[in-house]
Amino acid sequence: MAYTNRQENREHAFKTIRKVIEAAAVSGAWPHCVLLCGSEEFLIRWAEGYIRDRVVEPATAALDLSVFEDAPSYQDVYAACETLPMMSRKKLVLVRGEHLFGAQAGESDAKLLAEYLPELPDSTLLVMSCPKPNKLKALYKAVSKSGLIFDFAPLDNATLAGWMQKRMKDAGLSADTGDLMDFALDAGYGARDSSYGLYDLENDLRKVIALSEGGRVTREALKAAAPRRAESDAFALIDSMFSGQRSRAYEILANNISAEMPSQQTSVVLRFTGLIISQLEIMLEGSERKAEGQSLQRIAAEMGGSEYRLKKALAAASGRSLPRLRRDLFNALQIEKDIKSGAMDPRMAIELFMAGLWEAR
Repeated sequence: MAYTNRQENREHAFKTIRKVIEAAAVSGAWPHCVLLCGSEEFLIRWAEGYIRDRVVEPATAALDLSVFEDAPSYQDVYAACETLPMMSRKKLVLVRGEHLFGAQAGESDAKLLAEYLPELPDSTLLVMSCPKPNKLKALYKAVSKSGLIFDFAPLDNATLAGWMQKRMKDAGLSADTGDLMDFALDAGYGARDSSYGLYDLENDLRKVIALSEGGRVTREALKAAAPRRAESDAFALIDSMFSGQRSRAYEILANNISAEMPSQQTSVVLRFTGLIISQLEIMLEGSERKAEGQSLQRIAAEMGGSEYRLKKALAAASGRSLPRLRRDLFNALQIEKDIKSGAMDPRMAIELFMAGLWEAR
């Protein structure tokens, strides 16, 4: 069985796995094997630790826990799984990486392991982790049939807010939930084309905490401590563009272009153009689904993105008709084509497109 939050009305795997593991600790009915996957590596590592803490006795961890990270062979994994635990609830075997699940997976080892899963001893819990498993592989299908799969997508709006607030509280601070969410959103958390995850967000929150002397953290303080990486600038550019903040949008674009060597400036423009196209696709598809009567929760679940970012995207699209959004998307795709073909100067092309977005709707 696979647990993911990308289906309507299904809770995030972050919450589900805690219920499953706690229930197993009480009943003794443990799964034989588990696959941890998804884009949130932070949550994958958290889940490994969560399972380990509830399965392995610290005094015998050296014997009851086997960890493989460097493309282990089937024989290595098999030998570990066949070893009885000393004092722990289970012999925990942890296998990390894409060796068995990735596109270039070792076919022989993966096939043998897939055939072995139904025969895993009751005394063993095999936990495997791979951010992007190949779902067509026999091993993935075998885990789905014999065990549990937890897909850790970016946190949903409510869970992310609680996660951030807990870190504020632990540091003796407080902040408005909306301000914290804007902080995460501006950095690119939850966006389909963003690699910004919880590891990045945690590091940036630590910077906020380090710069705060206690009490309440204001919106201005969060903005001052906002991450200054190219990716976060790209999402700030998008938000400025679609909220009508022309001068700020041009400033962000100019600063990022001028910060690069001439040979790299076209790449900067193309990165921004790609994110603009992605945002327009979200705005168009979200608006079309909204026009069909779908709820915000359902749209976010089916589109596989952040509900909070989708809400802001729909707000930005609210003054645009569906034909206008389609035209904007077509124009953005044409601009990208012109830049790549050399038909237009990259900076001029994107600035003309940005100016066109602010024409009468």
